[in-house]
Amino acid sequence: MALSSFTPRHTVTHTIQQQQQSTTKTKLLTRTTTRRSVLFAPFLATAALTVPCSKGHAFDNALPEAQKYADKPKRRGTPPKDLGLSTRTTEGENDTMKQLGLRTCDGNPNCFSTTGDYLLEDRVQRGVDSYINPWKPPADESSSTSFATLVQLVKAYEPGQGGIDGGGFTVVKESPSYLYCQFESLKKGYIDDVEFASSPNGNAVFVRSASRVGVSDFGVNAIRLNSLAKGLRKRGWVIDEITPESHRDYWMTSDDAREATFDADRRVL
Repeated sequence: MALSSFTPRHTVTHTIQQQQQSTTKTKLLTRTTTRRSVLFAPFLATAALTVPCSKGHAFDNALPEAQKYADKPKRRGTPPKDLGLSTRTTEGENDTMKQLGLRTCDGNPNCFSTTGDYLLEDRVQRGVDSYINPWKPPADESSSTSFATLVQLVKAYEPGQGGIDGGGFTVVKESPSYLYCQFESLKKGYIDDVEFASSPNGNAVFVRSASRVGVSDFGVNAIRLNSLAKGLRKRGWVIDEITPESHRDYWMTSDDAREATFDADRRVL
């Protein structure tokens, strides 16, 4: 800023102090938002990408409101491969491990899985931490009874609760120890793939919930799993809630996505 030769000394001093204060505030703001910006950058970069669209109708148990969007283009994405229980390779505490589990997540803040690297520092190399602990059924129940309880609760899930899954859901595959469902968003038909599988020893249930397209899911997968988990806890299950404390970066990017979207419904999730 150029100052004229007749600028009073006290004015010059006050101006310099203002500039210094402004610089300090800028540095503090930059340090505070650097990680937030880095995490959210992929969402901003991909938000304008064109996702292949198709036309079709929501699932049979969709909200009545879904009829208003029945003829709108749907962005269902490509069905994922390699679902189900399989030998997965992850990083252990000291060595690479191979163990039976569901598919891992790819690091985007739109997925949770009970399969992941042992150490947090290894998991965040991929992006945000998407690991959740396996769900624990009551110890005094047989694995078949516990899994049947889970299946019953999932099938009783009400589309639209928490402002999500207004397009309904369907069971794609079911066995005594495995359940695969697809959940659909109300307007644009986004599909999330959700799996549950009883562990080999029957004392835990593996879980995976993931979006097919986009980067941030606006908190949808966490809201869905927390809703289901709440119902199971009432039946004696031990399940960790997905919170801003347990998965800070996931919720941070979800908040940023809601602030950036023009979709009024997603802004209030």
